[in-house]
Amino acid sequence: MSEAAVTCSRVSKSFGATRAVSNITFSIAPGEVLALVGENGAGKSTLINMLSGGFEPDEGTIVIARTEGERARRVAMVHQELSLFSNLTVAENLELDREGRQRMISEPSSRERAERVMRDLGVSIDVDATVGDLSVGQRQLVEVAKAIAIPPTLLILDEPTSSLEGPQVELLFAAIRRLSSAGSAVIFVSHRMQELFDVCDQVLVMRDGQQIEFNDLAQHSRQSLVESMVGRETSVIYSDRPGADLTPAPVISMEAVGLEGKFSDISLNFPAGAVTAIAGLDGHGQSEVAEVIAGARRPSTGVVRIDGQDVKLPSPHSAVQRGIGYIAPNRRLDGLLLDKSVAANMTLAAAPRIFRSGLLSHRRERGVVSQVIERLAVKCSSLLQPIIELSGGNQQKVLIGRWMIYDKLRVLVLNDPTRGVDVGSRAQIYTVIREMASRGVAVVLVSTDLQEILGLSDQVYVMYAGRITGRLDSDEATESAVMHLATGGERRE
Repeated sequence: MSEAAVTCSRVSKSFGATRAVSNITFSIAPGEVLALVGENGAGKSTLINMLSGGFEPDEGTIVIARTEGERARRVAMVHQELSLFSNLTVAENLELDREGRQRMISEPSSRERAERVMRDLGVSIDVDATVGDLSVGQRQLVEVAKAIAIPPTLLILDEPTSSLEGPQVELLFAAIRRLSSAGSAVIFVSHRMQELFDVCDQVLVMRDGQQIEFNDLAQHSRQSLVESMVGRETSVIYSDRPGADLTPAPVISMEAVGLEGKFSDISLNFPAGAVTAIAGLDGHGQSEVAEVIAGARRPSTGVVRIDGQDVKLPSPHSAVQRGIGYIAPNRRLDGLLLDKSVAANMTLAAAPRIFRSGLLSHRRERGVVSQVIERLAVKCSSLLQPIIELSGGNQQKVLIGRWMIYDKLRVLVLNDPTRGVDVGSRAQIYTVIREMASRGVAVVLVSTDLQEILGLSDQVYVMYAGRITGRLDSDEATESAVMHLATGGERRE
């Protein structure tokens, strides 16, 4: 048998009194793809950070085999939170080394290498484009291209499909299969269960920092794998619900709204008490529509109305003042104050409830935040713990909690709200979303997860090439119906 590409032996890691990872032991052969699964806070991030050299284990050993022909052993990692430089081009980002330094090379050869890498990945992205101008899904593919430009001994993919649509996911899977065929080992972290069965050979299940099992994935069904992760039987995460009344005048609406270069002639209605989804493949304008509603972008044409009155939303702050909350797809860049505490991040929009006569009431803050922490089962050591120390899923729960606290909320715009969130936490978040809608909040949902859209929405608008191709009620919104409209098909009567 060939030497293992990766071997972990009794690996443990603590942060203060918190035992994040305990006694992990497994090995991956060259060419194998390992699914690493567990709920948020299970220890997955700590483990992959040790494998990639970000953390040193307190106990145990990690051995990465040397790649023949390489100067040293090599691990490449695609993080859940993208690490590209937005002000540089695709080619310039691909030429940065792992420490963010640009290699001393000529520009023509840089462009040629970048074009070759993108071509091999099967992606049609202009290598001269500035990364900040790309969609989130396109940036994710550039991140993958950077990681596999030189085939690594071990490739770690942390939620790599969280911003990708179906065709982009297939490109990624094809790249994974090519790498594994060439002898690279792959660790694949994802909360999308079907993807694991599509591409992985083995599975390592973690819970509360412990290794629950290390097995062939073929031994599991989707249901049994989820139950192994959470330690209990699970029910359907999309609960049955009565349909919302879509006939009253909308809380917020758009009429013939356009955003230059992104979308045009968009007319939408968002009723109180309903979850309205805007679906479509990545890059067709739905994310930018959400940003206009949230005040993050200013439309170039058309009118936005609240309660039938024309309004201007020049900034997210102005939108919040009118009762519009927003959760962006990139929580670290656009949602969180990373140097602040859990409590400070959660109460950011709720100052009137926390401040009295201009003074901060710590007692009131603790009471308000503690209720939401308990309600969403946020895993944190204290309300004063820095938000940056929490797992991605728990950070997302804090963002959801921010709008649970805000008692002036009338519209909640959710742009990929469960990106990087485990199946158990998703069920909690979905319940909260439905509860907000039942209290009269107009919920706007944009998601790369089509099942999420189908499971939550009362109505679905579908976009293609920057235009609305159709609207579907919940009882007619099926995967095939949405994809028909999302690929340019006409509304079927």
